[in-house]
Amino acid sequence: MARLLSELYISLQVVTFVLFCCRESSSLNLQSNHRFHPTGIARSFNRIPSTSTSSILGFRLQAATSLDAGDDTSTTAASWDDILAPASAAPTKEHKEITALDKAGIVLFTGLAVSAFLTLILKSAPGSWRFFLAGGLCAATSHTIPTPVDVVKTRKQIDPKLLDMSFLDAGRHIVKEEGFSTLWAGLGPTTFGYLLEGSVKFGIYEVLKPALRSWLSRIASLSSSLAFFNSQFLAFFLSGIVSGLAASLVLCPMEVIRIRMVAEPNYTSGGWIGGGFKILRTEGVHGFSKGVNPMILKQVPYTVTKNVSFDMITKFFYSTLKNSGVASVSTTMKFMIPLVSAAIASVLSSLTSQPGDTILSLSCAHDGDYKTRDISRNILRSDRGIAGFFVGTKTRLLHVGIIVTIQLLIYDYVKRLCGIGATGL
Repeated sequence: MARLLSELYISLQVVTFVLFCCRESSSLNLQSNHRFHPTGIARSFNRIPSTSTSSILGFRLQAATSLDAGDDTSTTAASWDDILAPASAAPTKEHKEITALDKAGIVLFTGLAVSAFLTLILKSAPGSWRFFLAGGLCAATSHTIPTPVDVVKTRKQIDPKLLDMSFLDAGRHIVKEEGFSTLWAGLGPTTFGYLLEGSVKFGIYEVLKPALRSWLSRIASLSSSLAFFNSQFLAFFLSGIVSGLAASLVLCPMEVIRIRMVAEPNYTSGGWIGGGFKILRTEGVHGFSKGVNPMILKQVPYTVTKNVSFDMITKFFYSTLKNSGVASVSTTMKFMIPLVSAAIASVLSSLTSQPGDTILSLSCAHDGDYKTRDISRNILRSDRGIAGFFVGTKTRLLHVGIIVTIQLLIYDYVKRLCGIGATGL
């Protein structure tokens, strides 16, 4: 127990340090790189009281002076909807057709992804394919079931009309205005995308754990000062980072399509495949990759927190049972322990990945190239400040709670069904 608490404390210190660095980096960007949302500036001028021409001129002169002086106060967004990126704010060049460069990019990405996936399976230990199978099945199932919750969560993040509504009120409003089928927008890319994402994420994570543990033990044996490398928690942590990065690259195109279909229900009448071709025609291959940075900010903390906490918590519960004199673990305990562990992991992973999820929704909701740092800066300058990164947290806790709990339970069951020991044993 003491070792578990110690490792959790170390991980919290690492997270705190990373968040501190991100905050300092954001503050430096605020001072050194000024970009202004055109609608935000326009609204600021529209709110000038019409007292006299001289006062208006004076205000504009003062605004121009503050811009030249690098005064950050002139760029503060007046409200949350100032940071929402409408399609007309930063239009991209119209392709009107799929170019040869776009085709080459798709073929190259697909070829590299398939080659890397097959190589990983072939080079892994015999039977490792079961991790990939279990991960794909559990992720696709768990993300498909709560699709309506995900739709409401995403709309609350990007639609100012729904922002301050409760989950139920927002859901009723969407059904009333747009129909019940809107709650299932993005179902196709969700199922297919997370089938690939879960397979890559869980498969790489499980394959890397023993390999990294062995490498870290060798490093620790070189010197007594390197003994801290001989840590199971560190091996799990690094495996989660690598698997989260790989899952981000695989999932990003499908997530872009999903968010676009949720943000703009009338975006295409050709289904999600037609929506993908429309993005490809109008924005090129870049349209599928513009969400990579926020996807990484979301997926890496999400994967690390979910997988590592589930591993460590189940191991703690099973170890406690064995230390208390229980000779064999009953079927009931093999269900209850993963259930409780998955519920705890769902809360932790939801909170750590919430900022990245918000940025991802805002960056992929409409046409245009919106940089992650620009969106982050606009969120900080909005009237919500840092709290803007946690818009929709309550709804997402419900969404991720359902997803992660179902996902980890299915994953643990399918592993045992395929002859692999339960997680933590």
